[in-house]
Amino acid sequence: MHLFAKSATLLAAAALVGACSSLTPFTKLDGSDPAALSKMNGSWTVVNTGGTKVEGMNPPATIVFDTGSRSVSGFDGCNDFKGSYSFDRGLMKANVAGTRRACTSDMARTISARINDLFAQGAEVVDTTFMGASVLMLKNANGDVRMGSTSELQKK
Repeated sequence: MHLFAKSATLLAAAALVGACSSLTPFTKLDGSDPAALSKMNGSWTVVNTGGTKVEGMNPPATIVFDTGSRSVSGFDGCNDFKGSYSFDRGLMKANVAGTRRACTSDMARTISARINDLFAQGAEVVDTTFMGASVLMLKNANGDVRMGSTSELQKK
């Protein structure tokens, strides 16, 4: 499948998570089930934030979860980060350190701020698979990021 078609499928799945989650197979990951938690393992690329499709970011914002060591790393659109995460009362919180580079665009600044807020304030983690595409969403009262599997996005 072409990258554009795969991205479109992931974006459709991401939109449906919010619009009709009762009709979409999803799993809330709260840290209590190691088998379910393994769904967030790996590299995820941000495809949507706050209902806005993310396009043209190079390099793209990515979050890499290692569920075995409970570590998280990635690039938030502006800065590289690395640290650990845990779950508290069903919310994932991450303690990360990162570089302090200036953001190169408004979208990068928005994604960076949103990821940092989700990590600091805590986020619900929702996994869904729709039409063969995996989407991982981090959300709290301040906003959300919806991510597609980096490996799925890179397939052609």
